[in-house]
Amino acid sequence: MKKFLVLFIALVFALSLTGLAFAQAKAEKPAKPAEPAKPAEVAKPAEPAKPAEPKKEAPPKPVVYRMGGQVTAVDAAGKKITIVQNSVKQQKKVNLKLGKTAAKSLAGVNVGDVVNVWVIGKTITSIKKVF
Repeated sequence: MKKFLVLFIALVFALSLTGLAFAQAKAEKPAKPAEPAKPAEVAKPAEPAKPAEPKKEAPPKPVVYRMGGQVTAVDAAGKKITIVQNSVKQQKKVNLKLGKTAAKSLAGVNVGDVVNVWVIGKTITSIKKVF
């Protein structure tokens, strides 16, 4: 076992020395002598620059947010719904339009129900009855 340990340490030592040899910088080639200067060329008249076209940026993605409250009015024909949100210090009444997919799920929603709605702008994308 001692022989194996001594052999292993000697091998590690030898490898560490070879690593240092590879790490040395190689000799650089001598630099080329400088070339003689060339005579200056006659400048051409500059062409008028074309106006840069403005980059068309993609419109920002609409923000989808969730809000909840109690339904106070439902207008199925006009595809509108009114929700009242209650918080500790204020009460907020919100009139929202129904999107195509949300209009289908409006059948189970009545006045007085508590709902969660997912909204983009003032349009409901999804509506879920809580209780």
